[in-house]
Amino acid sequence: MANKKALPKLKKQAMELLQLLVRVKSADDNGYCHCVTCDTVRMWNDGIQGGHFISRNKTKWCLSEENIHPQCASCNGFGMKYHNKEAVYTIYMQEMYGHDFVQNMLDTQGETVKLSRFDLEDMIIDFNNQIKEHKDRIGAN
Repeated sequence: MANKKALPKLKKQAMELLQLLVRVKSADDNGYCHCVTCDTVRMWNDGIQGGHFISRNKTKWCLSEENIHPQCASCNGFGMKYHNKEAVYTIYMQEMYGHDFVQNMLDTQGETVKLSRFDLEDMIIDFNNQIKEHKDRIGAN
């Protein structure tokens, strides 16, 4: 019998893959991404992170692609906490998804969703397939 990963490890793997997917999917055909909060341009794998609008500790939105966008390391770190980047991210989100969607995210951020082993394994397969597709597109394989 194969040794199965614990659910928290599967969730962590899915979250890491989704952050990678967001960065590589957002890259142009040359591999460059724009930070959504300062418009810095960097390679998808060099100083660009998957920044969360709603904290990744909030389980309802931690595996939602709409919650994660490319951010430079500076904005994603201290910028969100100390330099008003949360406000800039909110404006970006409202322009991208509309006020009602963003308000729903904020209103439901404390809710949790229980994901099954099957859900997580399916997400991991899907994220890996999409990552490969986008890496092929930008010549990153």
